[in-house]
Amino acid sequence: MTYHIDGSRNSCALHGALQLIEAIEGAVPVIHSNTGCGMQHYLGVNRLGPGTDSSGGPPVSSSNIGEKHIVFGGSSRLREQLKNTIKVVEGELYFIVSGCSTEMVGDDIPAMAKEGLEQRFPIVYANTPGFRGAVHQGYELAVRALIEQLPALSGGRQKPTDNLVNIWGIIPRQDPFWAGNLEEIGRLLEGIGLSPNLLIGYGQGPDNWRYVPEAVLNISVSVWGEAPARLLEERYGTPSVLLDGLPVGSAAGRLLNAVSDRLGLDTDRTERFVAAEETRLGRQLAGFADIYYRAGFQREFALVAESAQVVGIGEFLGRTLGLLPRTLIITDNPPEESMGAIRERLSGLVDGWKAEVFFSEDHAEIQDIVFSGGAEVVLGSALEAKVADSLGVPFLPVSFPLADRVVIHRGYAGYRGATALLEDIGSAMLSRSFT
Repeated sequence: MTYHIDGSRNSCALHGALQLIEAIEGAVPVIHSNTGCGMQHYLGVNRLGPGTDSSGGPPVSSSNIGEKHIVFGGSSRLREQLKNTIKVVEGELYFIVSGCSTEMVGDDIPAMAKEGLEQRFPIVYANTPGFRGAVHQGYELAVRALIEQLPALSGGRQKPTDNLVNIWGIIPRQDPFWAGNLEEIGRLLEGIGLSPNLLIGYGQGPDNWRYVPEAVLNISVSVWGEAPARLLEERYGTPSVLLDGLPVGSAAGRLLNAVSDRLGLDTDRTERFVAAEETRLGRQLAGFADIYYRAGFQREFALVAESAQVVGIGEFLGRTLGLLPRTLIITDNPPEESMGAIRERLSGLVDGWKAEVFFSEDHAEIQDIVFSGGAEVVLGSALEAKVADSLGVPFLPVSFPLADRVVIHRGYAGYRGATALLEDIGSAMLSRSFT
């Protein structure tokens, strides 16, 4: 039986690698594939996941291979494109990524990268055809390439700050709030005396990736950060803390306490910092209480997003804000070995209340599930706006793809992210009440 997915939001491995590379300042991606790969990335990813990228057009160089290169091989075309890119695009690192067509004909991309290295060009590569997986596998492949290949390149770097902590598992654009989420997690780690290595976003360049082996800890905030954490533990013995999802609200305090215990930090400092953050959030919740009860905010909700967002946002809405999880749909196809634990955690978010948990990337199926669930408020991507309208309920766009929100630096992680989520969901409910 053939099964067709309608409206998948997970794209392909090549695009996942590009999303990571574009978020590293000074890194220049070079696509070795046909013209469509770069344009699909621009039109289907960049323009639907508003973020902090300042570029106004397609940001990548491409070999744009044609029929001739498919028949006779495209390695020479990649060599030419790479040399031209280095001439006209200034960068600290050039990153070759491949598409399906060049992988199927067997172009020797490692050999082309080696040629560039022999000419002292800073080049790394990753084989990222779409048939190797979705965006998430592309992220993992690109991360692995950087971890394995950067140490061979001269860096001219200074010694990293003490108590460096790497943060993994946030995929740029696939999480529309990636920049704000990373900065808030970094702020919290600094609050207990650590130096966060954010790796992507403003001010994060190749040197930050060269510091990776010297970190004292790796933190994974989604299932997609576990592979880099395991690789670094195998290679360098670096311990890790693995989370199922974004730490939103009080979950951030639990993360900080776990990190503090793992590294043997000053527990008094950690406890004071967490207590101050909890007190501030508690005051904000108290200020929110009046409108919460007057407007009847305790409603059943549907949440459609990637696993890290569903776990983090769902837990805050259910356990802290008192909303009731009716339908939770995870769209990123987490590894099968992780699904059971995620399902178990999400099913019991609220004592005495069992949420329905689904794993699907099919747009049509998701629409049917949300509609039949009959939630009273829907959180999801732009693709779920129509079903929320059909149900006549408030809608808050929180996941990729976004179509009618501008996200520059907003985030939902941590304590500040919890406050932003309070504001956004409260505003969505009130706006629907007056329409």
